[in-house]
Amino acid sequence: METPQKISIIIPILNEAKVLEKTLSQLQPELGTHELIVVDGGSTDNSVRIAEKYGKVVISERGRAKQLNAGAAVATGDILIFLHADIWLEKGALTAVATAISVGSVGGGFRQKIDGESVLYRLIEIAGNFRGRHLKVFYGDSGIFLTRMNFEKIGGFPDVPILEEMEFSKCLRRLGKTTLLTPYIHISSRRWEASGIVRTTLNNWLITLLYFLGVSPEKLARLYSQIR
Repeated sequence: METPQKISIIIPILNEAKVLEKTLSQLQPELGTHELIVVDGGSTDNSVRIAEKYGKVVISERGRAKQLNAGAAVATGDILIFLHADIWLEKGALTAVATAISVGSVGGGFRQKIDGESVLYRLIEIAGNFRGRHLKVFYGDSGIFLTRMNFEKIGGFPDVPILEEMEFSKCLRRLGKTTLLTPYIHISSRRWEASGIVRTTLNNWLITLLYFLGVSPEKLARLYSQIR
């Protein structure tokens, strides 16, 4: 009988106390014998204290790529899942990941649902799911999963100031077939609410378009800081 593969869930945080309790408490029933690693980049609020109630906390240099790689370095799972701090996974998500890997997918993400009522959120979900299914680009808000072996083949997340997940996705799809899974991943609407749905979405799409046109992550990071 084949031994079930252990999964390590890795979440980078920085001052996420407002959302972290909700995120981790919703994730907890799904963990079972799997592993949760929260990687803190220097929080000054109660984020670390909250995270310690639910899983292992790793302290890292600030920067999403650095934090993701630091979490992967201490993970003991055969499969790695990278998530943002303000999302939660529906029941059965971890089983779906293990099944996708077992039938030949090299990795992928989840179909998105944004926790908000606006019809604009439904359009953003459609665009995000199209991105994952057809463009094979996965961000942390869609979840990124793959085997540890493939993570090591890629060499981890590139240490760039922005869009490290897009660079990582490019390397992942070179390894083979990726997939977009249901159960859904639920995303907090907080970042759209903070700056406005339309403005935030257009800014994100502009950054993505410029990336595909060849603008460097360093230049995009400067632009992103100016238009936020």
